[in-house]
Amino acid sequence: MNEKIINNEIKIVKDSCGCGCACSGAEESTDKEFSKLEELEDSNKLYIDIYVPLDACACEWSQFMNLMFSAITPYIKYIKHETKSLNTDEARGMNLLKKCVIVDGKKKYTTSAALKRDLPRLLEEKGLM
Repeated sequence: MNEKIINNEIKIVKDSCGCGCACSGAEESTDKEFSKLEELEDSNKLYIDIYVPLDACACEWSQFMNLMFSAITPYIKYIKHETKSLNTDEARGMNLLKKCVIVDGKKKYTTSAALKRDLPRLLEEKGLM
């Protein structure tokens, strides 16, 4: 597999000539194949959902976000994160009442210190470190 720039986009190409180059004989990957590649990469990550009241003023949650990102940034290559609104049916269904972080859909953290303390262990348990 090689990368080839086509129309200013990087494409994954399969080497069809066997020489290891990205020559014109290489076959371009389809969106479906690329999607599978992304899924494979993401399956080997720790999932973190950050729940904050996005419909409130940013001053209500920006410091929380900064603290949580300071905890996850050293391990960012092992993490897939998403920011979600605290005021959704999904959050209410999980009985989330205040700003928090949910790791792999199970473990809840309300402070960056607790998240920072546990991240190395959680990554080791998942076999990422």
